[in-house]
Amino acid sequence: MATVYISPTGGAVTQDGTTPDTAYAYSSTNLNTAESDAGNGGTILFLDGTYTFTANQTWDAGGFADMTYKSLNDNGAYLLGSLLIRAITYGSATTTTVTIEGFKSENVYYTGNHLQGTSLTLAKINHADTISGTRANRGIIHTGIATNVCTISDVSFIADYSGNDRLFNNLTNSTISRCSFLLKCTSIGSEGITNNGGFPTTSNTIFMSDNSNAIADSVLDPSKCTNCCIYQMHTNDSSGGTDNIFADPQFVDAPNGDLRLRPSSPCIGAGTAS
Repeated sequence: MATVYISPTGGAVTQDGTTPDTAYAYSSTNLNTAESDAGNGGTILFLDGTYTFTANQTWDAGGFADMTYKSLNDNGAYLLGSLLIRAITYGSATTTTVTIEGFKSENVYYTGNHLQGTSLTLAKINHADTISGTRANRGIIHTGIATNVCTISDVSFIADYSGNDRLFNNLTNSTISRCSFLLKCTSIGSEGITNNGGFPTTSNTIFMSDNSNAIADSVLDPSKCTNCCIYQMHTNDSSGGTDNIFADPQFVDAPNGDLRLRPSSPCIGAGTAS
């Protein structure tokens, strides 16, 4: 078990990953080396900067059961892609825990293709999605058949969605808590964008959209939401769930991705006993 450092450009002189000054330069090859260096239960720390992906990237724990990928400073590491898949895969064991924490990202899929019994945790992710048009892969947050825990905070999805694009795909066995989702959609397909293959068990989370078709009961299951604010529901779909709030959460500046709550927000204090 070890901590290994990665940066966009690598250390100035040597690159062995042992310190921030000798960080590996990010590449698929160097990431595989870093995973091997970190070992089971290890942590890979991404230094501040922009990581631009020109091909699909795979974070697969290097064959170990547990691995944490973390931004050294919350949201300091910026993952930038274009119609690419951030794939977290582990196909050689029945259990594994992969954690991704603290990143700022744009146009990157968070995809977990796991065997039964594995766990993918996304924590403190600040994500914006600005791609227009239909995607080849459905679900910006997509899991396989694993039990996944998604504790994502300060999340903003701002996009022109079309076709059958969705926010979630195959999250039946997942849980989400204390998140904010802003879904800005100028066009939307008949299935909406919030779910396919099972809605996650959700608590203390805000779903908001500027399109009333985006958060329909057909794609968002209020009965699996507890202490949530579900705003701009499909016409007449304002029932179900436990202690849910169907009112404007009153973000400070939602159009620009500032998802802090105003002091007058009805969501403040909701679910504080849970």
